[in-house]
Amino acid sequence: MLTEVGKAIKHTAPHVSVVMGIYNCAHTLPKAIESILNQTYDKWELILCDDCSTDNTYSVAQEYAQKDSRIKLLRNTENTGCNIVLNRCIAAAKGLYIAIMDSDDESLPCRLAREAAFLDTHPQYALVACAATFFDEQGDFGILRKKETPCIKDFAYSIPHLHATCMIRRDALTAIGCYGSHPHMKRVEDYYMLARLYAAGYRGYNLPETLYRICDNAASYKRRTWHNRMNEVYTFRAAHKLLRLPFYSRIALLRPILVGIMPNAIYHLLHRKVRLRQR
Repeated sequence: MLTEVGKAIKHTAPHVSVVMGIYNCAHTLPKAIESILNQTYDKWELILCDDCSTDNTYSVAQEYAQKDSRIKLLRNTENTGCNIVLNRCIAAAKGLYIAIMDSDDESLPCRLAREAAFLDTHPQYALVACAATFFDEQGDFGILRKKETPCIKDFAYSIPHLHATCMIRRDALTAIGCYGSHPHMKRVEDYYMLARLYAAGYRGYNLPETLYRICDNAASYKRRTWHNRMNEVYTFRAAHKLLRLPFYSRIALLRPILVGIMPNAIYHLLHRKVRLRQR
């Protein structure tokens, strides 16, 4: 199912394993990889898994893997979805911590250093995330900061950590079975994974620093289909039951339905205005 490309990793025990699922992202992947190569922290490995791309994504990743022994490249023979891809990356990881990274985003140079230092000195937390800047074709347009110390009730209305900015203890992730594989959780597997961590007694922290840049452009809006919105409803309902949230909190299930029937142009305008207010 998987093939591995590149040299053996010289660093036998990387402290941080950065995991990245890649699919048809040849035009954004170089910046994402370069942002890891430019980290001030050097005890990392980068594990990429190509999910049967139909463009030259694999070739772009292969070029980087051949130049840097810290980059491990896996390849699927069929398209499986983000949750399965991330689980395979985690299975191949050797680091104590798993850092999530999206293929169209960028990590600022001190991201891994700050997050790893936090987990090193705060054993009571299983994960740490950070604030992020949103950008599109026109440039940066907003910053989102989450509550520093979320609790279970914060899952009622939104995800309490920006998933792509998370660094998670590998033993905590493996203890809950990593990401779920239910087909109705496609594109919202991050929310349910975090809910399962909190249900198991783990907790996370959000650094107030902006250490990450999230691409939120026209291509992102196209992925927000009605089918994916219904997956949100299913997953939110499952998480609410798992976390034993009060029944009235399920009014939040209306949000993805309302957003799903909203034209993309209107959603884009409102979404951008909200992010601008959060700067």
